[in-house]
Amino acid sequence: MTVSRFIQRLFTYNISLFIVNGLLWGLFHSIPLLLGLGMQWFFDRATSQSHDYLWLAVPLIFIALVRITRVGVFFGAFFKWVTYIYDIQAILRTNMLKGIMRWPGRNLPASPGEAVSRFREDVDEVVEYVESWVDFWGRFAFAVVSLVIMARINWQITLVAILPLLAVTFLNNLSGNRARRYGQQNREATGRITSFIAETFGAVQAVKLGQAEEHVHRRFAELNETRRQAALKDNLFKQWMRSLNQHVLSICTGIILLMCAAEMKAGRFTVGDFALFTSYLTNIAFSISLFGYMVFQHKRLKVSLDRMSILFRPGEQERLMDFSETYLYGDPPEPPAIHKDPKERLQTLELKGLTYFYPNSENGINNVSFKLERGKFLVITGRIGSGKSTLVRALLGLLPKSGGSVYWNGQEIDPASFLVPPRAAYTPQVPRLFSDTLRENIIQGSPSSEDQLAHAIHLAVMEKDVEDLEKGLETFVGPRGVMLSGGQIQRAATARMMMTDSDLFIFDDLSSALDVETEKQLWERLFEERDVTCIAVSHRKAALAQADHIIVMKDGRIEAEGILSDLLATNTEMQLLWQGEASAAEDTDENLVTSK
Repeated sequence: MTVSRFIQRLFTYNISLFIVNGLLWGLFHSIPLLLGLGMQWFFDRATSQSHDYLWLAVPLIFIALVRITRVGVFFGAFFKWVTYIYDIQAILRTNMLKGIMRWPGRNLPASPGEAVSRFREDVDEVVEYVESWVDFWGRFAFAVVSLVIMARINWQITLVAILPLLAVTFLNNLSGNRARRYGQQNREATGRITSFIAETFGAVQAVKLGQAEEHVHRRFAELNETRRQAALKDNLFKQWMRSLNQHVLSICTGIILLMCAAEMKAGRFTVGDFALFTSYLTNIAFSISLFGYMVFQHKRLKVSLDRMSILFRPGEQERLMDFSETYLYGDPPEPPAIHKDPKERLQTLELKGLTYFYPNSENGINNVSFKLERGKFLVITGRIGSGKSTLVRALLGLLPKSGGSVYWNGQEIDPASFLVPPRAAYTPQVPRLFSDTLRENIIQGSPSSEDQLAHAIHLAVMEKDVEDLEKGLETFVGPRGVMLSGGQIQRAATARMMMTDSDLFIFDDLSSALDVETEKQLWERLFEERDVTCIAVSHRKAALAQADHIIVMKDGRIEAEGILSDLLATNTEMQLLWQGEASAAEDTDENLVTSK
């Protein structure tokens, strides 16, 4: 999306509020016109040796009333401005979050820290740009009217007042490329250090175990120094440009005042005219400085736009300014209750020729096809690197398929948007928990009864764990669930999935952190439920023994499929996997005996 297109959509969003802001701030910035005229009237009358003191007081009363009115306009304009900027911030950040959620597998082209900096600094840059445009109309109206009034008094002096506008605009145009470069370097350096801090907090245990504190500190210091230099250049250049604008204007203002003094000495300029010029020149200087700085901001805006747009999938950048409802002064409506459409209840799930290859690699899955009926348990097994997890992620749309189709009840679907609760629920190999209570991690903010929650915990074989925790379900699990064991994290994620009451449950190596007995209980409890349909990636006997159908993956393709007894009798790959699982179980038993 081009900068001009972005600006157009930015200003047409809630255009009525933009116009109201423009009018209010235009009135606020134009009121000094009356102050200048009042001062001219007062000083001309005061120097005319008039003894009519009542009329001398009138301009002072008028000026006082104008100032009081201006304060009132300021509060009204400020209220509308705050409403407007929060509205823009909400829209930008909401749309950016939606853009992130549409990425397959949430595979962002930026680290989490860099994404956060885009939500913060780049949105603030847009707001600052909009603020300049809101001020522009009032400043522009003041500048035009005041220049007309001044030109009627003395056009030569007025001409000198216009020259700084040309000089400042020229200087800011010359600075554009450097402004963009410094701004981009500052944002990127800030994003890198924010991301590094987040990753360090999430890997505290790994840092301690590896005794890498000094290395982490040294890397942090390097990133911080890079960021300091980038921020210093960016802020110094910004302040230098502001200072340059103001100095050019101050010099021109001094020249104008000297010209006014010369005209007064010649008798062609009154004290009132001088008071009016002095009053107007300060505001004209601010106006011209703003115009120049807006040129500078316009150059920087492209950096912020590019950084925000990168969070969207290719072709979706226009959605950065999609219009949607915001709720600044009231609570948003409750999320609509999700009702299952009886026509969409799972009867069959079918894959035809599903294909995905990782970029610049031959690894992936190729031409995978199978059909799953309602109420069946499908297990996908195979060696490490055979494509099991890739198959599940491509099935769910978490990886963008390069070929093949997915069908739900015979209808082709877009899996990324369709296979979501309450149709399908998924637990990955490494589940993510939030730094919140165990209860909130399971219910995910959904309105649920205690019976539903207890049932989900039962299916996940987690009742005893909840009892043993000091605060039960109100226990805070810490960042990424660090206060829980690996098995507890997986079962908490399983309970979370059960809360969705979906038609299809998909587990990716759920049992990798569970002991044999717990895993056996989990599968037994799950299949005591009526009409459960499930896909599981696993090589464990407990899962394979429960399976209605097994798919054996090898080198990204289906090596064999069928029921367990047939595969053990006919397929070498299945035999090796089964023997390997048996050997692993024996080694585990031997280790337990030795430890005792």
